[in-house]
Amino acid sequence: MAEPELAHLPKPLPEFVTVTQTMGARFTPNELRRLKTETGKTMTELMGPEADDADRMQTLVWLRLVREGHAVTWEECAEVAINVEIEPPDPTATGS
Repeated sequence: MAEPELAHLPKPLPEFVTVTQTMGARFTPNELRRLKTETGKTMTELMGPEADDADRMQTLVWLRLVREGHAVTWEECAEVAINVEIEPPDPTATGS
C-alpha cells in the first residue's frame, strides 16, 4: 500500500526563533495585511511606542515564521520561544 502524501501537512513550529538587533524590519504590504487580519491591529499598534513588549516580540516571531513558510496563527506563535542574539559592536563603525 502506498504511503499517503504528507506534503499538505503544515510544517511543525520550531521550538524557538532567533532575532538580532540588526535583523531589520523588512516586510511586504501583503504580510502587513495578513498580520492585521490575524491580529486586528496595525503594525503601528503592534510595534509602536504604545505597544507592549510581548506584542513587539510576538510580531517578530510571527513575521519570521510566516517568512519561513509556516501556517501559524497569532496565538500559536505566542508559544514559540525567542532567542535574542546580542551582536558585538562593529569595530569598523565610526562613532559620533
